[in-house]
Amino acid sequence: MKESLIVNNLGKSFNGASIFSDISFELVPGSIVSLEGINGSGKTTLMKIIGSQILDYNGEVLLGSRNIKDYSSDLFGSVYYLSPFPNLYEYLTLDENISFFSDLNGIDDIKSTKNLITSFGLDKYVSKKIHELSDGTKKKISILISFLVNPGLCLLDEPYTYLDSQSIKILNNLIEESAKKGKSFLIADNSSGILKFTGSVRL
Repeated sequence: MKESLIVNNLGKSFNGASIFSDISFELVPGSIVSLEGINGSGKTTLMKIIGSQILDYNGEVLLGSRNIKDYSSDLFGSVYYLSPFPNLYEYLTLDENISFFSDLNGIDDIKSTKNLITSFGLDKYVSKKIHELSDGTKKKISILISFLVNPGLCLLDEPYTYLDSQSIKILNNLIEESAKKGKSFLIADNSSGILKFTGSVRL
């Protein structure tokens, strides 16, 4: 189910120092919104709050009418945070990583998996262990997994890092096609200007 994300008066401090305060915005289904701000402004922190990786903050974050603090593990089927650096199991193969995350999220979509592997040119790497692969290939695998999980809201933190121009085009096409189906994106990346955004949030 696709629901709006509503952020009300969000604030976060570390050791008494304010990172940001009074941040409010709404992401409706199908939106592609850029998260803007200088380095150190708190973009990653805000995304981790929305993804329930940081629980200590002021204000509230709602998914539909429900506070994300009222969710348990079921939140991760609705909101997915893609970190700037690939977060994979280094001594499992590409195929084993995909199988692990698919099983974890109850995914059994062989056709979509094969299509994404082929789209990103990963067919020749399926039996390779992750630690044998380049950073760019690892990033493509992480992106592939985020689209397989298929949450209503995807938080993409510097998704273009390590990607070549062709892979960037593929990713942008996936984002735009997914948005047409009601999926929402919050994207923090200074190099993403070629993507057509429906709005922006500035910290």
